[in-house]
Amino acid sequence: MSIRTLLLRRCGVVVSCLAAGLLLVSARGAFAAPPNVDPVWWNGEIAKAQAEAERLWEVMRAKGTFALGTAVNEVDVDIHTCHILSIMLGKDHLTPLLVAPKDPAQPEDEPGFAEGVEGNSRSNWAGLAEGFLAESPVERVRAWNLDCVGKFGIAGRDFVREDDGRALVEVNGDAIRILGNVEVGFFEELKAAVEANPNVTRIVLGSAGGGVGDAVEAGRYIRARGLDTELYNDCRSACSLVFLGGVERRIWSPYPQLGFHRISSNGLGIPDDSEVYDLVRDYADGLGADGAAILAFMKKAGVRQMHHPEMDELCAANVATAVQRVCFGTPPRPAARQAPHGSGDVGAAAATEHPPSAGAANAADQAGGDPITDRRSGVEPARGICADIAAQRRRIIERDARIAGALPTAGDGSGGLVEIYDQMLADYDC
Repeated sequence: MSIRTLLLRRCGVVVSCLAAGLLLVSARGAFAAPPNVDPVWWNGEIAKAQAEAERLWEVMRAKGTFALGTAVNEVDVDIHTCHILSIMLGKDHLTPLLVAPKDPAQPEDEPGFAEGVEGNSRSNWAGLAEGFLAESPVERVRAWNLDCVGKFGIAGRDFVREDDGRALVEVNGDAIRILGNVEVGFFEELKAAVEANPNVTRIVLGSAGGGVGDAVEAGRYIRARGLDTELYNDCRSACSLVFLGGVERRIWSPYPQLGFHRISSNGLGIPDDSEVYDLVRDYADGLGADGAAILAFMKKAGVRQMHHPEMDELCAANVATAVQRVCFGTPPRPAARQAPHGSGDVGAAAATEHPPSAGAANAADQAGGDPITDRRSGVEPARGICADIAAQRRRIIERDARIAGALPTAGDGSGGLVEIYDQMLADYDC
């Protein structure tokens, strides 16, 4: 089915019935940009989706409902992501499968609740489309491969291959964003980016994985620099080891996943009693996480599979120190640990799909020398939590100040989302 046919079938959801085909055809013919990412067409559809969201919210309020609850903030985000990217990447045969179904009203719903949820869905579509439109073709491809392939009936044959699979390192304010594979040379590239941008405080990750050697070097370096880690996109395999390097390790909604699987050598899983697993456990323990739990996560999936722990499991194992609406705390200071003399290094011991980089000697020096320390003082992590809460509060206000102030907390008819964060700031003595 063509995009035009799909849009005509989705009358009133993203575009109007009569204009759908004409908009797509005229937009494609008027610009040199690739047809599926024509900004004029997309901006028009984004505006229509947001206007429809506003209309639905007005209906919700007119029926007497002013609170939906935070559980539906991210409604349809996953399927909208893949719907938008399927159009942008020309996967027309998949687009009909990726239209979010409208949830029917339930007898127990408050009047206007269904309209409010659908409004959230339309607004989420608009926000995602705007974000992906601003990204580069490489970023869109990597988001598709990470977030969509394997879900919603999207098969491996729809994986989009890149000529260059190297991780994309991008500086954005106080953050360095990484999206792509942890290939040989990744650690050196990350190190150069951090040293060239001394004001960076966060490493934001999204990757399908790669080599254990560079991942461990990167994780140790991130901790030595006192940086935090966050997820921008799904972070799998070796990427999870990089994530552990953060002093504080945060996951915000809509909750990108961490993925773990068995370690391999030349495509074959290594034995469960391999020294490599011991080294991974020591690496994780030394960074303040529960190494035994991480090994258990790894061993739940084969070499070509992926285990995605639940968010509360990540909190319990201190893999993540803060997950929005799941856990919110500060990490324990890591114990002073040294790798056993002569035990080597994770990267050196594991012959993975991608061999360790030439910089593995640096990682070995770190493992066998002075223990890695958290460069922050004992009170500074709490201040970091305060900054996170304040930043999330600011994002809510910037997104829609009217809604932020109108939604009551816990359905009691008083206050709003902003007050929830005000109370959190008070609870942490910020």
